[in-house]
Amino acid sequence: MIKYFLIPALLASCLFASSAADAQKAPCGSFQKLPDGRWSVVKLIKIEHEKASAMLNAGTIITPGTQVAGVDIYAALQKSCH
Repeated sequence: MIKYFLIPALLASCLFASSAADAQKAPCGSFQKLPDGRWSVVKLIKIEHEKASAMLNAGTIITPGTQVAGVDIYAALQKSCH
């Protein structure tokens, strides 16, 4: 199953939203934090931002500074997913 998430509507704004009561949840379920602090993609996910998009396959490792469709997805995951 492919999950579609729009960035910035999802990652850029919702992950960085500090107090929006109705903000959408980040796709944390598609990622798992590893013991060394990196993130692993656990299921296929499509990330879109403006005119860019990317598919992340299960097993992809997200390290500090990883840019996906123009967004620092590592920073977004660190901020939103615990």
